[in-house]
Amino acid sequence: MPIDHRAEAERHLDTAVRHLTEVPADMRIAEVAAAIGQGHATLARNEEVAATAADMNEALQSLRRRFNDTRTLVSKHIADGLASREKDRWKAANNLTKALDEAHCNMDSLIDAHLADDGWDPRSAYKVPADESGWTGYAAEKEAERDPWASAPDITTSIPEPIRRVLAGHLAEMLLNQSEDEARKWARGITFELKREGLDLGDAIKKRITDLTLGADPSDPPF
Repeated sequence: MPIDHRAEAERHLDTAVRHLTEVPADMRIAEVAAAIGQGHATLARNEEVAATAADMNEALQSLRRRFNDTRTLVSKHIADGLASREKDRWKAANNLTKALDEAHCNMDSLIDAHLADDGWDPRSAYKVPADESGWTGYAAEKEAERDPWASAPDITTSIPEPIRRVLAGHLAEMLLNQSEDEARKWARGITFELKREGLDLGDAIKKRITDLTLGADPSDPPF
């Protein structure tokens, strides 16, 4: 059983005070009790310092994770803006990169990685639009439907129902997985990417989550 050093320190110091004030002849007992109490007090302080350090370390790790997640989301947002065929959006993304640079928060490597993953040439991402009708070099070679800011046509109903149910089922199970943060992160990412492409599985995922947590509706077809 762990020792409560703070309680022990208070007990021995109380003993020391009692012998000093009530039984002056027991000076030696008072000295010993005071020394023991001081020892426990030191151990109690060390435990508090260790606990505080552990809490601070955990908080720091949490802040680092949030900071990295924020950098990932912001850099993806900027990459999508630089890939846009709309001049105002491109300009806003370009200005944001400059503001981040001035704030000593350069994200060029992350932005370039997102652009490359989406099939764009990062070297041309910062080229100024030629005129209102298009871009120089970079986006001029891309088709309009590649614009990440453009609204994707709703293809939800054109996807066969069995495929939608299977996708929704797996995504729902990943979102409910409390032991795997990465699984939930992937599920959210896939869900948003599918919606961005025009496939909205929101209602199907909600229904599957309800079925998994509350039980399936007997009138529904088997999943």
